[in-house]
Amino acid sequence: MECRHNNTTAMKEGFIEWKIVEIVASPDSGTIFGKVETPYGLNYILWFKGDYYVRPGEILTMTETGMLINHRRQRVWIAQAMPYSSIRWLGFRMKNECPGNRRDGSQRCDRELPCQFKNCPFGLTHSPPESYYTSEINFQEQKFY
Repeated sequence: MECRHNNTTAMKEGFIEWKIVEIVASPDSGTIFGKVETPYGLNYILWFKGDYYVRPGEILTMTETGMLINHRRQRVWIAQAMPYSSIRWLGFRMKNECPGNRRDGSQRCDRELPCQFKNCPFGLTHSPPESYYTSEINFQEQKFY
């Protein structure tokens, strides 16, 4: 993992850096779970809330004056931190049904349930599957106009 400072400097200056390794979006809550790694090789799961969506590869720096992401302040905060375990992480992935979490390369969101995100953290466009009945109703409305 890349780190701008060595461990001695990081402790002396009162900050720590985490690298975002992987994320899981929760469309039900509009929040992000991030698997992070410290320069010391420790892994955690952080629960992020806010208007900014963290991305894998970004560096989160905790300082005495606040939190920075890639050296910039963002409108995001940590709601909870917990030690990483592969079973817990798999649970987050299984419970949060977001098309972006599948990482299948699709550019469309086929989620039928409401999503709490203002903008998709994965940049997907929303297009729920159309049912037969919706198609039939739309067809009939077009015939009469």
